[in-house]
Amino acid sequence: MMRRVGALFLIRHGQASYGEVDYDRLSTRGEEQARHVGTWLRASKIDQLYAGPMKRQQQTAAAANIDFETLPDLAEYPAFEMLQHMVKLVAEDAKFAAITTAPTPRLLDEAFHTILRKWSLDEWTVDGVERVGAFVSRVRTGLDRVIRRAGSGARIACVTSAGPIGVAVGLAFGIPDERKVRTSIVIKNASITEFKFRSQQFDWQPDQLSLVTFNVTAHLPPDLDTHR
Repeated sequence: MMRRVGALFLIRHGQASYGEVDYDRLSTRGEEQARHVGTWLRASKIDQLYAGPMKRQQQTAAAANIDFETLPDLAEYPAFEMLQHMVKLVAEDAKFAAITTAPTPRLLDEAFHTILRKWSLDEWTVDGVERVGAFVSRVRTGLDRVIRRAGSGARIACVTSAGPIGVAVGLAFGIPDERKVRTSIVIKNASITEFKFRSQQFDWQPDQLSLVTFNVTAHLPPDLDTHR
């Protein structure tokens, strides 16, 4: 019996509360974005909805008023843990010394992106912080589980974060881990990326997973089109 092509939609959560103590929750704008995502999900006849375990992921999925399953594998890369160890970067690069005395948003952003680049190349490691290879493997395991559970021609949606979406795009094209992480940087809040998958015995071959659309925000009003 021929298996019909299925659809996998990966949705980035709405805007988080960047710069606040409790970053892992939707901002007011993020809540608005989540409502538009919910409208899109309800109209899209999704057979199964999953969400990562983070608060911002859960809140975005909940806005659809559709039953969903939490999948821990869809959590973001360990950004908070990286930031907690920023002093390691200061010790490695003197230009970031001011972070400890006179931090500015621009310097903090530069420091984080420097850490992220080094982490994505597996050149920046800290005991207890998930390494890039483990992150990619985790996300791949989660997506593999989702696809293998799907019925023929199923339409599946996963509310996750930019990192796992970048991993999925990278797996579809067979690019290195560093490029997977780099791809995630451009992914917008509440955006939708669509894949088609073709086999229940899924093994991540190029002919079994195809990228259809990437980083789409047509379901959002222009004033809700944000990166961060």
